[in-house]
Amino acid sequence: MKSKFFKNLSIPYPYLFHTKRNLIIASTLSIIIFLINYYFSQNTITNKPYACLTASVVTFLSILFFTEFVPKVFFTAEIKENWNTVREFFFTIGILISIALFQNSFLYPFKIGIHSNFFLSLINTFSYVILIGTIPILIIIWINYVIILKENLRSVKAYNKELEKELKQKDKEVILSIKTNNINETLILDLTTFLFAKSEGNYVDIYTKNLNSVDVKPYRISIQKLLNNLSDYSFILSTHRSYIINIKNIRRTSGNARNYKISFPCVSHEVPVSRSKFKLFKEEFDKYYK
Repeated sequence: MKSKFFKNLSIPYPYLFHTKRNLIIASTLSIIIFLINYYFSQNTITNKPYACLTASVVTFLSILFFTEFVPKVFFTAEIKENWNTVREFFFTIGILISIALFQNSFLYPFKIGIHSNFFLSLINTFSYVILIGTIPILIIIWINYVIILKENLRSVKAYNKELEKELKQKDKEVILSIKTNNINETLILDLTTFLFAKSEGNYVDIYTKNLNSVDVKPYRISIQKLLNNLSDYSFILSTHRSYIINIKNIRRTSGNARNYKISFPCVSHEVPVSRSKFKLFKEEFDKYYK
């Protein structure tokens, strides 16, 4: 039970102290201190408005001192990176003690009948800060940790959903039904197995992979009509006036911009890339293979 307790005390915790946040904390607490001293101090201090304003300003400056100066001098990047709940707790206690020290130093002359000795007043102030501040600090740190944890989990969950969606989209079979120029003929094209299409007169030969072989089937359709039906898919493009290819299923390429050839698995002849289409082909090819 004890080991679990101490383990929970040292769980990772984000280092949230930055200038904007420190200014917000300092401003908020200085206003609260002013209001508490003004309305609840009664006759314990003299020259109440000036004393309350002093307390407010001292609170503001002491918080900035502890949150801005101390980390820059004593905290390395490694300390901030390995921040945990224990460090957060003692750092927050340190802020309160800093407030108490400066408050006692600057407000001591205004106090009436509290302690005649400065050091007794200081000890009393420290005790008050630690006793009153410890429990709220622990509660705030824990609540803040739970909120941050839930936000992180929510973000991770959302990211994983998007990633899963993207992976499903990549692996998902895309099967299209394309009407050919024959009234009773429909081209059923699975883009995951589609290699390329080659124009042959009034027909287009469709090459698709099938395990360790390639199926070739002619359809009465123009190469341009087929390309129009595949325009939504960037990995399908025309490399030549007689060819449409699937970039995802290329086995290798050869040649240069003037004599560029594309090879597909289990196909003996190569698909040419015309000079006018070479630039577009390279741009799309690089998206998938670089």
